[in-house]
Amino acid sequence: MTERKYEAIIFDIDGTLIDSLDVWADVDRQFLSENGIEYSPEISGRLKAMHFVSASQFFIDEFGLDMPLEQVMNRITELVKQKYFYEVKPKPFVVEYIEAEYKKDIKMCAATSNSRVLAEGALKNLGLLGKLEFVLTSDDVNCGKDSPLIFQRAAQMLGVPHENAIVFEDSVHAAETAKKAGFYTIGVYDEHYAKEFDKLKSVSDMTIKSFRELIIK
Repeated sequence: MTERKYEAIIFDIDGTLIDSLDVWADVDRQFLSENGIEYSPEISGRLKAMHFVSASQFFIDEFGLDMPLEQVMNRITELVKQKYFYEVKPKPFVVEYIEAEYKKDIKMCAATSNSRVLAEGALKNLGLLGKLEFVLTSDDVNCGKDSPLIFQRAAQMLGVPHENAIVFEDSVHAAETAKKAGFYTIGVYDEHYAKEFDKLKSVSDMTIKSFRELIIK
């Protein structure tokens, strides 16, 4: 990758920059428990592919919850906020990698399926928000990462052609979407989806198990 010409980087956040997937499993479990519903890990797996509004609507539709969408969104945000703002840690060597790219004047942004308040809160706590040009959410483009729109919009906002932008993703479906849209895609290992890493390799241009692999000594 170090020999590849690139002008910009588009980062996923959850599972790529920050170690947060346990948080979401715990929140899914707690939210369902509050509403008298038994949790299973398969639920969190399905939710990972959705953006925040769609995931909140999923709870209503799938389990017949008698509450408005805004109430579901607010409760989930409330459950997650403390951990995202103060407790979530970066993936190993993420901070060092972003600082190195920032010093090289590489334009960087985040493209996430998470809500803006949670994404920006976590990045600010880790001191990374100021290194990024902006945070773009799936809600901003009204679709999840099964569509390339969020990546295309991010490249447009960064002012670079998509072939000169790198996308980092831990999710198979998102990495596949970005690669099919012509982005150079780097798959990032996350232990929560270790069983999917071989599939991630097959849909990405490159994969890493740690950002340490990309830091120039």
